[in-house]
Amino acid sequence: MQRIAFVTKVSTFLLKYPVAFILSYAIVIRVFILSFYQGYTIVPDSQNYIDLATLLSEFNLNHKGQRTPGYPLLIAIANNKLQIVVWIQCLLGIVTTYFIYDITRLLSKRIPLALLIAFVTTSFLHVLYMELVILTETLTLFNLLFVFWHLIKYRVLEANSSYLNALILALGSTFLYFVRPMFIYIPLLFAGFYLLKNWNYNLKKTILQSIILCTLPLLALYSWSSLNKRNINVFGSSYYLGINLSQNATLFFEKAADEHAIIRDIFVKHRDSLIIHNPKKIQMSVWAAYDELLETTQLSPPELSHALGVIAKELFVQHPWLYLKQVGVSWKDFWFDRLFWKPQQITNSYIRSAFMGIWLYIQQYLSLCVHVLFVVFGIRKIGSFLKGKCRHFDSDLLIVVTVLAGSLAQALITYGSNGRFSFPYFPLIVYFVFINLNNIYRHYVRSH
Repeated sequence: MQRIAFVTKVSTFLLKYPVAFILSYAIVIRVFILSFYQGYTIVPDSQNYIDLATLLSEFNLNHKGQRTPGYPLLIAIANNKLQIVVWIQCLLGIVTTYFIYDITRLLSKRIPLALLIAFVTTSFLHVLYMELVILTETLTLFNLLFVFWHLIKYRVLEANSSYLNALILALGSTFLYFVRPMFIYIPLLFAGFYLLKNWNYNLKKTILQSIILCTLPLLALYSWSSLNKRNINVFGSSYYLGINLSQNATLFFEKAADEHAIIRDIFVKHRDSLIIHNPKKIQMSVWAAYDELLETTQLSPPELSHALGVIAKELFVQHPWLYLKQVGVSWKDFWFDRLFWKPQQITNSYIRSAFMGIWLYIQQYLSLCVHVLFVVFGIRKIGSFLKGKCRHFDSDLLIVVTVLAGSLAQALITYGSNGRFSFPYFPLIVYFVFINLNNIYRHYVRSH
């Protein structure tokens, strides 16, 4: 009897103070991890962001064209103190927990379900781990959740939405581009979604609102690309595009024309070495060959990337089926290549072992299941939309299209570190899967 009374009190408290509970949990779990985690994690990509942050701190935009300024700006705001960056990222993670809670509450009207989804999302160790790494992932996730939260809370894609809210969404999308350039497709998707959804409402307002949603992000793209053109003679968000494209040609790079023999032969030599000694890293062949390519060709990094891009594009045209096959592999790995919890810097051996066990034996498989279910439910959602003659534009459809479009865009452009590409979508993926599972459960209960 006492146990039932206790459960009743807990349930009443959760329903009365859901935000206080989920934020308290998000804070406690991060404080717990930080108390055992030593410092922060630096990975190879970190240095580029740190270097650009140093330039931004000096108000110097004469950069090398490797990264966009969104994440380096966060480092600069932290006065280039990386431990402070980690603390800020943990705070962003706490706010992100609120965003996914509120998104679920607004769309489902079910507080218990919103609590469950927020609780599950912020409990995954790879989500917490990325907050301790000097990389864009946490800021990207926060920014992506913010634009969706703002869009849903203020009904920005409804016909009668205000221009001000559209402008705020455009600003959020602009910063999202500056953090992760690939996400330039997000405002274009929002604008297209709004245009199709409200075409018959007020054509003038619909077109103007669509323009507002995408103009600022596109202006940011043009401005930063123009700055890169001035600094390194490359018009683009960074000079890495050619390198990224070459990764999708890795497995048939030996088919490059003889006029590219120097680059081709060095690339293939390192690729074949990885096939023998470290086949799991074959997608990183271009980086294994990078230093030798620079030394042998005497090209600058932007020039080398451009040359690699030219070769890759030629290969895609000449061997479209091999390219599409590689795109398929890359798309598959978007869902199956998971980020790993790396607990080496946890000082307490018992805590370290516990976290390793939780990730290796439970969470990595749960993550995989969630991704697979998202693809299944997402395809079903698009099928229902098409079956309904493309009339029902809702937030769930927008989430599905956003994630699937991102997975396809990544696969078309590059191959490698696919778990990082899928990571920022993770809360939205969890949300959509749990919503569908809940709907299936409720349908089962009603039918029985």
